[in-house]
Amino acid sequence: MRIVIVDREPAFLEPLLQRLRGEGFEVTVAENIPAVMSVIKLQSVQFLVADSSILVDHSLGAEVHRLNPMARFIVLAARPSLLGMIESISSGMTDYLSRSAESFDLLINTILDERERLKRWQCALLSPTFKERP
Repeated sequence: MRIVIVDREPAFLEPLLQRLRGEGFEVTVAENIPAVMSVIKLQSVQFLVADSSILVDHSLGAEVHRLNPMARFIVLAARPSLLGMIESISSGMTDYLSRSAESFDLLINTILDERERLKRWQCALLSPTFKERP
């Protein structure tokens, strides 16, 4: 499965890349929204992880889901707020997490849990019994 990460902080990015690649993900790093758009238009992306400070507006969520409705979009906020969460979720982002050392494992576990959920959905959709239903 492919993940695109939009982030500019090496201290956070390097351990994240190592862990995700160790879990078998194909990881692409983008520095800005235009770079993300070029990647998601060319490749199937199952996950997008973005630093909230890079998101100029929340239209990226709608575009990601237009291209891949099953994709998961995780926003990382240095200073999480209820308003930020509401704006993110209502704009198509699927998760809104704190960007901190303490929440690193939560981010990894969220991605791993969602990977398993996506695999179950793919198996169900490809199942012959699913296709036979009216």
